[in-house]
Amino acid sequence: MHCLLDVNALKLEKPLAEGCFGSSVALVSHRDELFVIKSIPYDSPDYAYQAVLKEHTILSQIYHPRIIQYFGYYQTVSSWNIVLEYAERGNLGTFLERRATGRDFLNQHLILAKFADIADGLVYLHQRNVIHRDLKPENVLICADNRLKLADFGISKIMHDEDLNRTIVGTPLYMAPEVAKGRDYDYKSDVWALGIIFYELCMLEHPFLERMTKGGSKGRFRVPQIDCTRHGYSKELQTLCDMMIQIDVRKRWTLERILQLRIVEHLLHRTG
Repeated sequence: MHCLLDVNALKLEKPLAEGCFGSSVALVSHRDELFVIKSIPYDSPDYAYQAVLKEHTILSQIYHPRIIQYFGYYQTVSSWNIVLEYAERGNLGTFLERRATGRDFLNQHLILAKFADIADGLVYLHQRNVIHRDLKPENVLICADNRLKLADFGISKIMHDEDLNRTIVGTPLYMAPEVAKGRDYDYKSDVWALGIIFYELCMLEHPFLERMTKGGSKGRFRVPQIDCTRHGYSKELQTLCDMMIQIDVRKRWTLERILQLRIVEHLLHRTG
């Protein structure tokens, strides 16, 4: 048992979600503080059990204010359990759905603040040889101070020298083209997903939803266009989108390079 909390003092507040094969997520209290427990029964299929172990392995080795905090694990007679920080305001997916329903567009300051939070956490992961592989709004959590944190590392991968990635994993709507086609991929696959989220922050809709779900146009690819004029955004937001949503991996920028670009530094500095 390797947990920073006194396991015997944990009190169940309410279940948050139930997954396949008996896995669960619950809200618990510990001496007036709230935490999240992810549990997986020992008799779960190997891939489900390995996902929780993967999350434990990665989160136990990293610490960053833009990544959900890990407080350790404990075992019971029937399950493996990891203890995580609780994000009081839910996830970015629900936030965007609510905004889209009311056509309540974000201002540029808020867009860039949220982009910066995700990018800060993601570049930290990449610098530590971790590919998230399932970056999407539902896996970006919102804390009480409205800051964002990355979560859900069950299918993430720690990269090693000479590693080849061809495993098709992730959520199709946010999956980079090279991943979907079973080709080699690297950290730039996360940059594609970040680009999709960035577009959603600007336009409150997925750029390729119709194309992917309704068999829309399969013609020549074009980078999705943000309506900067209509929403009063700087044209540099489109430039930022152009760097991330590129089918050709060679044209897609690394996140470190994007964040070092002068116009991006200028945009993000204005949100501080």
